[in-house]
This record gives sequence, structure tokens and C-alpha cells, in this order.
Amino acid sequence: MYCIEYKDSKNNVCIKEVKDLSEALTFATTLGIPVTINGDGIELVGTFGSAGIENGRLPNGDRYTWYKRRRP
Repeated sequence: MYCIEYKDSKNNVCIKEVKDLSEALTFATTLGIPVTINGDGIELVGTFGSAGIENGRLPNGDRYTWYKRRRP
């Protein structure tokens, strides 16, 4: 059993219990806010979800401009 703790828009502490880590991570990703996941002797803290390059842009909106050069 895993427990997900987060704060709602009114700053109230909310707790949701799920059966496995996969389900906990999926729920945390849909929230998109900082959470704490406890269970099975571990504690994970943070905002979960992808933070990658989309349409040539970084998550903060800047252009991704990295070029790989061949070295002789």
C-alpha cells in the first residue's frame, strides 16, 4: 500500500491510498503538483511527470539548440 500526500488549491492536506507504486506515480503525474509518496520502506518527494523536449522547446519554453559535432 502506498500513501500519496498533497495539498489542494485551498492548502488543505489530502491523502490518497493506492495499492502499488505504479498507480501512485500515475496519480502523482496527473496532479502535476509537489507530492510525497510513502510506502514499502521508501519516501519519494517531488513533482512527477515528464520534463522533456517538445516541439523543439524545453519545459521552460526556451529553444532546444544542442548540436552534436563529429570529431576526427
